[in-house]
Amino acid sequence: MKSEEVELHLRERLLRGDFTPGSRLPEVKLAAELGTTRNAVRSALLALESRKLVERIPNVGTVVAKVDFDRLEEIYDVLEVLEGLAARLAAQNAEPQDWAPLQELFAPSRLDAAAAGGDLETFLVAIDSYRDSVIRLADQDFLAETLAGIQDQAHLLRRRILMTPGRMEESLAQHRDIIEALVRGDADRAEELKRHNMKTARTRLRRYRDFLV
Repeated sequence: MKSEEVELHLRERLLRGDFTPGSRLPEVKLAAELGTTRNAVRSALLALESRKLVERIPNVGTVVAKVDFDRLEEIYDVLEVLEGLAARLAAQNAEPQDWAPLQELFAPSRLDAAAAGGDLETFLVAIDSYRDSVIRLADQDFLAETLAGIQDQAHLLRRRILMTPGRMEESLAQHRDIIEALVRGDADRAEELKRHNMKTARTRLRRYRDFLV
């Protein structure tokens, strides 16, 4: 397994929450587990450190990055503005038919069952599809690059907040309203609704701080 493959494998596990924040990631053990070299693991961990998913601690080694509440608040400051802007630009630039895949995905369907049953993985795939579509249709390179820079941290944050009671149902209803505004090309409303979606997520971040951090 090459270092790029090791990085992808470990990144997916970190984003799924397979590792406890603060737990050690020993290079020798990981190399043996993955059937690769220690150098490949070390290179992968360095790449993951740049993504803020792991951190190196002197005399300890590499550990899974811990969640810092103040940093989460800062991330939300940025996400609310940028994702709202992305919704505005996408509403302005896209044609109604461009939203057909999202309309189908978010129509009364298995997402309702996923939300009711706590199927987090299915729900996250849908939210990621919304996000990817909006960023693509916003057609603004710098905005896309900026959001890509915090993609992993944003994903981890969404995962934690969606685990709070009732959030999936709330988020599903909110995203259906946003998609309706996008289809109409109502840029003001799309941005307003997306920022409201982020504000309600932030409220949950604060309410469930002890659980999420």
